[in-house]
Amino acid sequence: MKNTILFSAYLALFTSCSFANDKADLSKKLNVVDYKSMVDTLKQTKIKDTASNTYQKNNAKVDFITIGNLDVTMHDIGFFNSKQAEIACQKLGDSWRMPNETELTLIHEQSIILGTFETNYYLGLGFDEEEKVFLRLSIINGEIVILQSDQELYAVYGLRAVRDHIH
Repeated sequence: MKNTILFSAYLALFTSCSFANDKADLSKKLNVVDYKSMVDTLKQTKIKDTASNTYQKNNAKVDFITIGNLDVTMHDIGFFNSKQAEIACQKLGDSWRMPNETELTLIHEQSIILGTFETNYYLGLGFDEEEKVFLRLSIINGEIVILQSDQELYAVYGLRAVRDHIH
């Protein structure tokens, strides 16, 4: 019994260290500079610097919220595979794009103020040594993974577009 408890404690410690290393490796692989401080900075600005707005183009209305210096759509703009999502952001125009890893984390952390999410998984975009990689955020637990298989890349996920705030 004592050995079982010790083994369980070791396994829990090993798993948590392994997950932390995986997250750090993902941040490094995606060229995210000082990931933690960027997220901390965005968290600090959320309360004092949040505003709701509406963007309109070609009779299409997009509600968004500004958190710090980032505009985030308040509703899913649709369900897309990785290729379709890029096209959907281009069609929105006005610098709307897919969120990067840090922005996906912000979306997860601010999910309460961002309205209803219609699915559990959302697309993002990162870069691995100048090569584009697609990311998937679990809105439930905040886990971000790189999509690798064709099955993952062509599956359909939700999309919240982002853009740098236009002053």
